[in-house]
Amino acid sequence: MFKIFVFSLLMFGMSQTNELFAQKIGHLNSAAILSEMPEVLAADAELETLQKQLVAQAQRRIESLQKDYQELIRQEQQGDLSPRRLQEEQMRLREKEQELAMEEQNIQSTLMRKRNELINPILERVQDAIDEVARENNFQYILDTSGGSVLFADDTKDITRMVRTKLGIN
Repeated sequence: MFKIFVFSLLMFGMSQTNELFAQKIGHLNSAAILSEMPEVLAADAELETLQKQLVAQAQRRIESLQKDYQELIRQEQQGDLSPRRLQEEQMRLREKEQELAMEEQNIQSTLMRKRNELINPILERVQDAIDEVARENNFQYILDTSGGSVLFADDTKDITRMVRTKLGIN
């Protein structure tokens, strides 16, 4: 009787251990999914347009500054400026240079804010779809193979197609 009891305990323990280690893991390629989403393409186009506008404005200011420098050099060579006036103009142009440097930083931060504004809702939508597919198919973990850190992934556990379907991407 004792042997049967011990055997039953061992069998119960083994079944619990197998259940603990039998986790279902899937994978997907999020970069492939994002590259196929029309919303991402539209966001990229909008960002590119904004970047071109901001860079064009900055370029016009740079060209204006270059003309001002050339004019200052011309006036200095012709002796049209007193030493004091030359110093004042040089200071004014240095201030403009600093403003342009700040403008470049502002352009970068503006583009980053706009990118986050456009992309974050898309990323949330993709994450929601991944969560739904994982729950519907009882996956405990989903790995993203697009980062290159997954060394092996069984194609039978690839949920990319299911997530695409959930997002309406064919």
